[in-house]
Order: sequence, then C-alpha cells, then structure tokens
Amino acid sequence: MKKAILLLCFILSIMIISCAGFTQYEDTNGEDNYRLQSISEEMLIKKSGGLQIGAVSSKSTKNGVTSISSSVHQFDGVESFHSFKKGSYEVKINFTVSSGNARLVITDGNKVIHDFNINEDDQVFEFSCNSTYHLKLAGEACEYDLKAEIISK
Repeated sequence: MKKAILLLCFILSIMIISCAGFTQYEDTNGEDNYRLQSISEEMLIKKSGGLQIGAVSSKSTKNGVTSISSSVHQFDGVESFHSFKKGSYEVKINFTVSSGNARLVITDGNKVIHDFNINEDDQVFEFSCNSTYHLKLAGEACEYDLKAEIISK
C-alpha cells in the first residue's frame, strides 16, 4: 500500500511538472467575442504545443481521405492537426467554439493562407501547395469541437 501511494505521488508530480511549461490563458474579451487576445499571429504560425484538459481526439486516413475529430473542454496554446505536403487538397471543416478564444487556420510556415469561421459547419476550402502547409488551431481558455475531412486530389 505504501509503495502504491509513493508511485501515485511520483506520477502526479511528473504530470504537474510536465504541465508547468505551458501558459494558461484567460478569456478577457467576453463570452461572445472569440478573437485571440494573447496569442499573436506570429506565435500561431511558428509555434505548436498546448495544454488540453478533457480532450478526445482521433485522426485516420483511408483511401486518400484524412478524418480528424477533436473535442476539448479547455485548450490553451497552438495545436497543429495536419501537415499538407506538395499537392492539391479539399478541406471540409465543422468548427464550434463554446467558450474562450480561438482561431483555426491553414498556414504555410510564413503567413496565414486561410481562416476558418467559428461556429460554422460545412466550410470548404480548396488549395494547391508547393511546400508544407499546416492546419493549426490557437486557443485561449477555449472549449471547442472540430471535425475535419481532408481530401488529397
């Protein structure tokens, strides 16, 4: 029993230490305003990594179609969901934000190529790329639900 308690304490301390490096943001602009307040566009483009609480996510690829599903109770940071290699793509997005601030984009590593609307389903964006692009989400105290379908053409 004593060993089990020591093991539990060790595991909890590792979890606390691993979360200590992440910044937690607050929603400072009200519940009906989803614009980012602390994460800059440069951070969104250049960084990746964040703290997720209550996350359920999946990603699968079959016959050239990648399906992504992510539902998170609280997210702080920048997450890269998918990297696009050279080619043509069609991206279908359903994106809902219940609280906090968020921005879902496609970047080319230097700038934002496309912004997806918040709380809008059935969004479609088609593009071709000659370098690596990324589907990224920035969130500040954000609760969201994302469903994406990426079709390689």
